[in-house]
Amino acid sequence: MNDTKEHILKTSLILFLQKSYRDVTMNEIVEKTGLSKGAFYHYFSSKEELFKEIANMFFSMGAVDYFSLKSDTLKEFYLQYIDFLNNSMIALNKMVSDSGSRKGSFNFFLIMFEAVSRFPEFLKMELEFHKKDINVWKKVISNARKKGEIKSESPDEGIANLFLYCTDGVFIRFINDDKQKSYKKYLLSAFNNLYKNLKT
Repeated sequence: MNDTKEHILKTSLILFLQKSYRDVTMNEIVEKTGLSKGAFYHYFSSKEELFKEIANMFFSMGAVDYFSLKSDTLKEFYLQYIDFLNNSMIALNKMVSDSGSRKGSFNFFLIMFEAVSRFPEFLKMELEFHKKDINVWKKVISNARKKGEIKSESPDEGIANLFLYCTDGVFIRFINDDKQKSYKKYLLSAFNNLYKNLKT
């Protein structure tokens, strides 16, 4: 991606986070980028096309590269999973760091909901991501159970869902909390408590 396109995406993302898709106009986006209309429209011909690329970036950043995670134990796996998500969060925050707004005011989920409602392929993508997530977590949990790492009688899929739903819940709490605690610390605390209960 070249610098101009990246600048347009970053500027637009900040506007969509501060307002909403409906409230942001193309004229406002062009003005905020500081580009001429000709230069801007060389990259994006409509607000819808621009928003779609931003949404695609969001969904792609949330896709976990499970092949890079070791899974000898459940704990080793979830610690690396947390690191992966935290690095994605850091990258996202860097993109909007000069917006002048607190992270709590950002409407991260609204962008995803808007994308799903406007572009059905994003819902399909999200469902495929979730299916992949569940299958990988189930496999790791099954192996952990065979090795005696966890004692819970809950089904593997139920435990997998607990970790994944916990991830979403912690994210919502993190972006709406005034505390300075890092996303990684929030998620680590939640996962450690969940893991402790699975071992008993």
